[in-house]
Amino acid sequence: MGRWLGVAPACALAIACGASSNGGAGAGADAGADTGTGADSRGAADTGTTAESGAGEAGGCGEFAGDTQPTCSGDGNSLGECVGGLLNVQACQYGCLHGQGSAPASCLLAGATNFSCSGSYGTVPVNDGNYYLTEFGCYVDDAGVHTDPDDNCIPSCLSEAIQAGLCAAGSTGPQCEEAVDWYTADGARFGCLARLRVTNPANGKSLVAVALDFGPGCSGENEVDHAVLDASGPVDDYLFGGPEGSSDEALVHVVQVADTTPLGPE
Repeated sequence: MGRWLGVAPACALAIACGASSNGGAGAGADAGADTGTGADSRGAADTGTTAESGAGEAGGCGEFAGDTQPTCSGDGNSLGECVGGLLNVQACQYGCLHGQGSAPASCLLAGATNFSCSGSYGTVPVNDGNYYLTEFGCYVDDAGVHTDPDDNCIPSCLSEAIQAGLCAAGSTGPQCEEAVDWYTADGARFGCLARLRVTNPANGKSLVAVALDFGPGCSGENEVDHAVLDASGPVDDYLFGGPEGSSDEALVHVVQVADTTPLGPE
């Protein structure tokens, strides 16, 4: 999947399936198998914590009912927990970071302290939410169907997408990507079908995309020493006006949101 280019490609994308190794400056590889005041010593900023009774709210604590440890809100802007019927909510200036496994959620930091990529592709979200955007995959726009010569367009999360009804039963990889259009890789970091709010901080444009594939490859991330979010053509086009390569350092901020959040520009 991930297209590791020294500069953004000048032409439209073209198809590809399975693990792919892309040439160019970073030689990325993607597997096709599948908030407020105060800052802590690490740079985390938030608006503080508020506690209030959950009486009268659905389930006692609204969307946090049953959450006995910090959990991200559906909009990704805060975290909360409900303990003993008491609702505790903390706003997150940079967004909320979902805990992996049984770990609690936390607020994203002002700067990453955990970037590392040592396997085939990254599996841990960076704790500041900042990624360089690149482009891959098959998609459809007003000009027609675009394929990708550097990728097979068989997303790692194809079976999950079909089971969830995101793609039609019997869809091929390219058909699924073309139907979804607003998608990213990094499914190994966020989980298959996670919905991500991707924002270009330079122009304020924001959209929601679904994690449909794994990758990009660690070789490319380590070359630029930064986490990378591989995304479809429509994502790059909307946020930056065209395709981006890894060395373009097209910075985006990524926050996971509720699975029911509509895809596309916000």
